Amino acid sequence: MRRRAFALLMLIVLSLATLGGPAYAVTPDDWDENQPGALEEGHLYAQTAVLMDGSNGDVLFDKDSLVRMYPASTTKIMTVLLALESDIPLDQEVTIPQVAQNIPSDSSIVPVFAGEVMTFRDLLYGTMLKSGNDGANAIAYLVGGSIDNFVAMMNERAAEIGCTGTHFSNAHGYHDDTHYSTAYDLALIAQEAMQNETFREIASTATYTMAPTVNRGEYNIVTTAEMVNPDSAYYYEGCIGIKTGFHSRAGQCFVGALERDGVFLISVVMRTAQTSSETTQKWEDTEKLFDYGLAQYEPYLLEDLFEASGREFNTVSISNAASDDAQRGLLELRLTQLSDGSYMRRVRSGGTALAEALADFRARSTITYNENLRAPIAEGEIVGTLTYTSPEGEVITAMLAAERAVEARPEYATVYDVLPFLRPMEPFLSSGGGWYLLFGLIAIVLVILFVRARKKMVRNHKRQMIYNAKRREYNRMEAERRQEEARRRREAQRRRQAAQRRSASGSKPAGSRPASGSRPASGSRPASGARPASGTRSRTAPRRPKDQDFFDL
Repeated sequence: MRRRAFALLMLIVLSLATLGGPAYAVTPDDWDENQPGALEEGHLYAQTAVLMDGSNGDVLFDKDSLVRMYPASTTKIMTVLLALESDIPLDQEVTIPQVAQNIPSDSSIVPVFAGEVMTFRDLLYGTMLKSGNDGANAIAYLVGGSIDNFVAMMNERAAEIGCTGTHFSNAHGYHDDTHYSTAYDLALIAQEAMQNETFREIASTATYTMAPTVNRGEYNIVTTAEMVNPDSAYYYEGCIGIKTGFHSRAGQCFVGALERDGVFLISVVMRTAQTSSETTQKWEDTEKLFDYGLAQYEPYLLEDLFEASGREFNTVSISNAASDDAQRGLLELRLTQLSDGSYMRRVRSGGTALAEALADFRARSTITYNENLRAPIAEGEIVGTLTYTSPEGEVITAMLAAERAVEARPEYATVYDVLPFLRPMEPFLSSGGGWYLLFGLIAIVLVILFVRARKKMVRNHKRQMIYNAKRREYNRMEAERRQEEARRRREAQRRRQAAQRRSASGSKPAGSRPASGSRPASGSRPASGARPASGTRSRTAPRRPKDQDFFDL
């Protein structure tokens, strides 16, 4: 009976051990660097951690990232971000306020001194790289007007970013029970800060020289983020920051950032060790997170991205391909002679990441084809060039080679032969819609010509009407003139006949011409009806109209 009871008890103990044992069956020593994608929570020294895709905020790895922890000097990420978002120019000289000295005696310092004058830029670099609590207090006073007001600004900004587990009580991170954050919130703050180009520049700086002041000469400082420093044993290629933190209650902390092969990662490890001398764990944990993050992204060479970009991008249509061409003139291309054949981008596996990466690749690429690209084309023949500008600013060029040969169809007279001025428009017209546009333009021109001809016809018609009216008026006046001349002739003939009758009767009418050699009395005039002297015309005779008076249109 006792044996059965003992056996049952052991079975219960083993069951409880299996169900309620440690959450992590592995330890940091079990980490296999050859299998970075197999990272588990137990492989980390950190009590809480998170790895985030800095481009879109996706969480790639999580270890209790919502648990509230003490952030220590990682607080200064928010401090420097608010300083850069203030209206104080970086090159403006500032005077260090007295509150810069109001820090615990065991604080990390830049150092800066009350009354010291330096540029705002030097103050930010000193605070960030040297993790100076004195510099953080100086920034808080200069930006917020007081420490309390600046802390309120920090909490307000954290809420805007989306932090739900964060409360700041000071600007530097020295321990305070009411000063806390989470790994996830710190990742959000770091993601926001790294969007500021100046912050990114400061965070990724390994060494910096502060200008001399009245208190000291030139001051060379080195970042506490050893993974950024190429001279450090913990240097990690592509690491661009960000901030370390430590005090006895917070333990060793580090907020890191990595930019490599088109991947942007943000990591946070909190409380990896409890003493100031145990610094290696936070670097090892961050390296594991970076390795794990890169393993979540498939490597793509530039040729791979080009090949996967789709037929609308990596093919070209040859307009004069033979009629029996199997692909109807569609020619696939490949990249060759790259200026940087080792360039690679990493694309996250699954989801829409590949489609987004390909869209970004196409947007960053420019393709130029050879002028008058026509068949025949030999396999491997260079038909154009591609120029790609990477997110890091590197410009890569490559040649576009034909994947196959394309035969030309027999040459017939084409519209371009008949109308050679259309030849430069062939690529545009070959798209199909170009012809509709061309016909539309021709129709518009014809309409314009028709309208102009119509206007000219109407104008000529009006001129003809005016001409006809003036012609009729001319004919009327000409008839009147002729009638008037006939009347005068008749009247003159009657006067002559009357004169002849008077002469025959021997009488002389009054006002007759005097005898030869005599002159008429002064002021006398010829009798009424007398014929005027030869070569003169009656003053009352109407003027004969001229043609130009009527037909000057």
